[in-house]
Amino acid sequence: MPKEILPVQMHTMEQLLAPLGITSQHKGLYVASFNPDHIEMPILHPFRSDHFSFTLVHEGDFSINVGLLEYKVKEHNVLMVAPNTIRQFLNVSSDCRLTSVIFTSTYLSATSIHTKNVEAFDFLSSQVSPLLVADEKAMAPLKSILDIIESKIDIHDELAFQDEVLLSLFTGFIYEVSALYQKQQKIGEVKGTRKEELTFRFLKILPQYFKAERSVQAYAAMLNITPKYLSQTVKEVTGKTAGDFIDEIVIMEAKVALNDPSLTIAQVADYLNFADQFVFSKFFKKQCGISPSKYRQTPL
Repeated sequence: MPKEILPVQMHTMEQLLAPLGITSQHKGLYVASFNPDHIEMPILHPFRSDHFSFTLVHEGDFSINVGLLEYKVKEHNVLMVAPNTIRQFLNVSSDCRLTSVIFTSTYLSATSIHTKNVEAFDFLSSQVSPLLVADEKAMAPLKSILDIIESKIDIHDELAFQDEVLLSLFTGFIYEVSALYQKQQKIGEVKGTRKEELTFRFLKILPQYFKAERSVQAYAAMLNITPKYLSQTVKEVTGKTAGDFIDEIVIMEAKVALNDPSLTIAQVADYLNFADQFVFSKFFKKQCGISPSKYRQTPL
């Protein structure tokens, strides 16, 4: 029996933040404001991370793929990405200014929000849109809280109750974001039609089964609809067919795996349940225009 392969190119907070010159942190919590135009984007290939990240945009915008969908994050937007979610930066406007708060699951658990107000945790689920659309008035309290957290993290003296103060401030930030997200839901910005809900259900189950099932028929059967209706509905809602999404998630996972030099191409093919390396290479080249080996030779 072949050994289990877990090709997760998992980037830690330190790996992501070091190229940005961000070193200040407090027990799994980072906050930093910067202009991406003044730094070299450290990671352009698809990757996963071991932490949560919330990014508040103050000016400009940036584009990013989160999961299988592309988002343009604009002024007064907040992008929320959970651990283990595949994402890929696409481009950043030259005038973009943003603040990122990055934290581990352990630090989040210390707030005990999940035991006090379960509904406040809803927006952290991978089942919801990662984009929060706010305005200048709503963004101001979030920015103020993060400014205070950032300033206190930068204080190197061990002050009494430092841990408690930072945790309280962070807890307040999470509640503020949750309140804004619930308001967004109530005014209908994320309320979906039946076709949108069906598309959401498809995109929800796809990451669970794509390694074993790569046919539209299989997913249509899981959703108790016809393959034709599934493809038509997904196309109408997203502009892509169900088959397009299936191919994209396989390619995205393949790229994440190929970025791990410890895995051979044959191991990647086996992990993705291709018959052999040659079948996988043919599929990859058809989708990407280059072979897996050529992809590995391309500078990231």
